[in-house]
Amino acid sequence: MTTTETFTIMTQLQSLELPYAMKKAPHRSLQARDSNRYRTAVARTNYLHARYRKAGKILGADLLHTLGDGAAEILRVIEREEWRELSDVEKCAVGIFHYNLGQDLEIPFGALESGERGWKNGAHFLEELVEWTEAYEREVARPTETGDRYVRVYVNSGMVKMGRGVTGFVRKMVGCELSETMRVSLGIEEAGLFMREFLWMIRTLRRYLLRYLALPRPECFAYESVSAEPNGDGLYNFGHGGFQPWYVAPSFRTIWSPGAVLLRIFGARKPGSKGGRYKPTGYDLMTIGPVPQEGKGLEEMKAAIEVMKSRSTDECPFGDIKMRERKGFCTNKE
Repeated sequence: MTTTETFTIMTQLQSLELPYAMKKAPHRSLQARDSNRYRTAVARTNYLHARYRKAGKILGADLLHTLGDGAAEILRVIEREEWRELSDVEKCAVGIFHYNLGQDLEIPFGALESGERGWKNGAHFLEELVEWTEAYEREVARPTETGDRYVRVYVNSGMVKMGRGVTGFVRKMVGCELSETMRVSLGIEEAGLFMREFLWMIRTLRRYLLRYLALPRPECFAYESVSAEPNGDGLYNFGHGGFQPWYVAPSFRTIWSPGAVLLRIFGARKPGSKGGRYKPTGYDLMTIGPVPQEGKGLEEMKAAIEVMKSRSTDECPFGDIKMRERKGFCTNKE
């Protein structure tokens, strides 16, 4: 499977087939690997990470876990909540997508079982990446003050206007979405039997409605996490906001859609509120990042982009491994 074919399959999954699961999992805005937008985004990320990696504040294992967590969550959410499972071909595409992304982000794969000899295909890589990620979480994820503070900032503070009862309910809902290891490490209470059964009923009902009653999603209703084209100022906007609507332009849909209204009931900010606090005008891929880093690193990014331009998208990234296996087989046969 080539990188171009992988992008086609992943786009189909995110925009038409399984947008809910792909949005719910820690997702990346899908762009073709040979597009300027993809290369610029990766180059910017590498520049922002570089000094922290050099100082030992971001380790290779940290980055590999972040990559693997996104892949693992895609599989978990689809298996738990969607109307169908991924096919073997789609799993291969998920694996190749994350392999290419990890390669471009300069993430070392040596910790994986086949890191030295390579992988047979994308599905093989995906399997080992997910296994390593889950084992790494069991090894290092422990309850800490910073983990508890993270939940209080991003969950409790958003529910502060709704009272302690609603806050506790939402915390347990969040806990139901996490693996047991991560739930315990973040200090989130375990949901009771009633909540677990209630959520199971909702998921099952949704699954059956989609499978047997819903029509295929047409292209005109394709889901986009980020606007496909820049706005009039040459900046990009997110199409959907959360409790803090970063880079979401105020519009009728982003303010008055049922989902947006529901979020505001639970304390979310309205897009465009607080002036430019959440930058509703959008973001520039060349300068995005912490304020002290805005506008810096342009030369380093240009050099990284040139390196990525040399990488082919019309070949399978595991093609060399397959060729070596064939040669080895022929040699043994002789």
